[in-house]
Amino acid sequence: MTFSFKSIASWSLVVLILMQFAPLKRINPPVVSVIQLPRLIKSSLKKACYDCHSNETRWDTVAYIAPASWLASNTVASGRNALNFSEWNIQDMANNQQKTTKIQKVISEGSAHQKLYYLWKPETRLTVKETETLLQWLNQRNGRTRVSP
Repeated sequence: MTFSFKSIASWSLVVLILMQFAPLKRINPPVVSVIQLPRLIKSSLKKACYDCHSNETRWDTVAYIAPASWLASNTVASGRNALNFSEWNIQDMANNQQKTTKIQKVISEGSAHQKLYYLWKPETRLTVKETETLLQWLNQRNGRTRVSP
């Protein structure tokens, strides 16, 4: 049995349309606690991290078009499970050196998930100055004086 280009294209279109009806969790739960941070630190975190690591996600158009929406929804869910600034207050941050050390490592070295996100949204990438300020603040939180590049 041979398939023509038209039949393959038609069936592909039908499958793509049906994919749009797969239910996804594109919701922003209520913010449990607003993390109290210095203004510059908070604006840097909001710019680069909050879309995946808070309950204040900005769902772009791509988050509503399958199959890209599946990737976006899964990435946000994973990010919130790993670290959620909407459920973490400054006292937790000050007492949890393991989390702040992990944040420092991700900010200074980067990670695979960031590369994909910054490719899609380059305006959310931290500047060198923002990165230095954030790392210096995290070092102070962890009781260190040396700033990692």
